[in-house]
Amino acid sequence: MKNKEKYILIFLLLIILVSRLYHINVPPLEIEESWRQADTESMARNFVEYDFNPLRPNLNYDGPLPNIPALEIQVTTFVIAILYKFFGYHYFLARMVPIIFFLISCVYFYLLARKYLSIRGAMLSLFIYGFLPLNLYYSRAIMPEAGALMFWIGGIYYFELWAEAKHLAIKPAFKLAIKPAIKPLVLSMVLFSLALMTKPPVVFGAIFLLYICFRYFGRQWPARPEVWIYAAITLGLALAYYVYSASIAEYKFSLGITRDIILQKALTAFYTPESQMFFLKNGPRAWGIIGLLLTLAGVFTVRKNQIGLLIWLGAMLLELLLIVAPIRATYYLIFALVPCALLIGNFLDRLLALPGGKVVSLALAVLFMMESIAYVKPMYTINETMAVQKKLVEELTVPSDLLVVGSLDPCLLSLSGRRGWRYNLGMYSYLPQDPYQELGFYIEHGAKYFVPIQGKVYGDDNQELIRYIEQNYPKIESVQGYPIYVLQGIE
Repeated sequence: MKNKEKYILIFLLLIILVSRLYHINVPPLEIEESWRQADTESMARNFVEYDFNPLRPNLNYDGPLPNIPALEIQVTTFVIAILYKFFGYHYFLARMVPIIFFLISCVYFYLLARKYLSIRGAMLSLFIYGFLPLNLYYSRAIMPEAGALMFWIGGIYYFELWAEAKHLAIKPAFKLAIKPAIKPLVLSMVLFSLALMTKPPVVFGAIFLLYICFRYFGRQWPARPEVWIYAAITLGLALAYYVYSASIAEYKFSLGITRDIILQKALTAFYTPESQMFFLKNGPRAWGIIGLLLTLAGVFTVRKNQIGLLIWLGAMLLELLLIVAPIRATYYLIFALVPCALLIGNFLDRLLALPGGKVVSLALAVLFMMESIAYVKPMYTINETMAVQKKLVEELTVPSDLLVVGSLDPCLLSLSGRRGWRYNLGMYSYLPQDPYQELGFYIEHGAKYFVPIQGKVYGDDNQELIRYIEQNYPKIESVQGYPIYVLQGIE
């Protein structure tokens, strides 16, 4: 890599870093996936305060600790926990972990882009990758997506590095400045298996790995034993982790999502009105309208030696169809953005070569940035109701108090550092199905306070439950409209 190329790359990485410093020390009170961020951050705190074992994460809801769920591997949370242990609880530390992971993913993304695009095309792709709306927000959210991107793109890059070296039987011409101490195929196995353990939908990237095999080895690729060993170890490590996680979990609701939603609805979910509305709403929030149009344009500017970009895009369209459509979680769109950024960068590179292309490309880049900021800005909005509720809980209770919250969203428990239960969900068979008996069950198991969210209870449309609680339990209301009810005497 020439010095000029390195300097431009470093400059782009600095811009990407600076763009993610807004709200760097704000708690997970932003309206975009606040509960998911609060969940992640609370697990990091539980590592520090309860069990410093990365393979035994604990959540703050569904009762007192221990409270181990069947979850993906908690790399992001454990790194945050290490920082918390040494430097104390600061939200900027929690946000810097995904930011750093994303910056590393940018380096891998650029190195991989150079395998298919020119230097200029790779630089443009990196710019797009860094500023697509969903990437701009979620790469600094306290969530595991940035880590998954780092593992995933890194795993694919090292796999291609191995295939290229095997094909040419020489050292690859373009590589990292520091030669890997471990062979690329081993690095790829480790990183891709971690990607699978962090976010299982990245498995669709294996289709692109098959293309890489065909690209370098042709139809003879099945005869290479390394490919089968790679597949067995990579998938085996991921499967072993999920079997282990399920075996120690007290709560297996995440497995229920796979069983009851994905496996049952994968082939039909996309055709439902709910899924189609999800994509119509969140597609622009992820790509931007300009990003979507540029992706479409990029599809038609792919040359024969770049066909792998279309194969990767096709693989991620399958992820959207089979995984995102039934789950309808916005952050699962982030993996499809990777091949799209490559296609857009390639299109802009071709556009620049045309007469007047520089002016058009600059205009598109400016409009893209403006639109991206416009889509992301509302995501930073603070949930003022939750902020008030969190403050009151912290003032009126102590960390050892068990709470019952009248919400499907566990955000309040995680944000306030309290533990307890969510009320009136009807999700768990071990709980009484009658809501009055359910509340009694929580009291018997130590619940001291009931906290409705701004005086409301989830599923209590006729307000029958909140009236019952109002009539039977003492109320503390230091802020009008935010009552907290005492379920049993405080010593």
